[in-house]
Amino acid sequence: MSQALAKIPATTPPAVTKPSALNFMAGRLNCDPAKLLSTLKATVFKGANDDEIMALVLVSNEYQLNPLLKEIYAFPAKGGGITPIVSVDGWNKMLIRQEAFDGIQFDFAEDERGFPRSCTATVHVKGRSHPVVVTEYFDECQRNTDNWKNMPRRMLRNRTLCQASRMAFGFSGVSHPEEVETIEIESTVVTSAPEAPAKMITAPATVTPQAELEAAVVGAGFDFDTLQKFGIESGTIANADSLTGFGEISTDDAKRLLRSKSGLLGQLSITKGGAK
Repeated sequence: MSQALAKIPATTPPAVTKPSALNFMAGRLNCDPAKLLSTLKATVFKGANDDEIMALVLVSNEYQLNPLLKEIYAFPAKGGGITPIVSVDGWNKMLIRQEAFDGIQFDFAEDERGFPRSCTATVHVKGRSHPVVVTEYFDECQRNTDNWKNMPRRMLRNRTLCQASRMAFGFSGVSHPEEVETIEIESTVVTSAPEAPAKMITAPATVTPQAELEAAVVGAGFDFDTLQKFGIESGTIANADSLTGFGEISTDDAKRLLRSKSGLLGQLSITKGGAK
């Protein structure tokens, strides 16, 4: 008499799930995902909403950058939103990690005073018959900041490194810190009736970017202390911790903040709300 065999229930193999972008970054940085998210929201990605943080995390993972080392951070974009900004250290890391990268050379051209006029980067790429050559000019790149005044060659070299890296390997979706400052503020002209062009009114020449920034910040219900706190925490205002008023903010910083005024005011609201 045969004995019936017990029926063995079918088993379903466990589903293979792809880790989320945040979990992938947490694994890359060897930290807890929840703690990582709270840290990013409080520091380098401060002010970004969930969708923007996801975009920033994806870009960080794509280029294997560490936001906690400020290789990449968030900056309020003109008209709202967030722009991923990669520091010079981040651009350098992106460049040297390329398997085809075969070295970079910098050459300066100087004027009759011995002051840097331009910097040319020559990037050698394995498998290409010609190197990538990119030249950046001091007059087009300089900013009215202490770094540009005290270290003009280093700043020009850093600017050239970023542009040459992009041209050599097609890095996209990221900007370098000063790239957001390249578009000048357009002057607003208020006119009277069309038939009386002689009564055209222009903004007084004495109105400085610092004064415009002060009017925008104070008019929105904030004060200089809040702006200074934001500048210190975000690193977007040069020497923020030593400033005593709006008038001491550099012209370039004031213009840049004005170009992203709506994003700035949103950041100030967060900064003020978190102040103790």
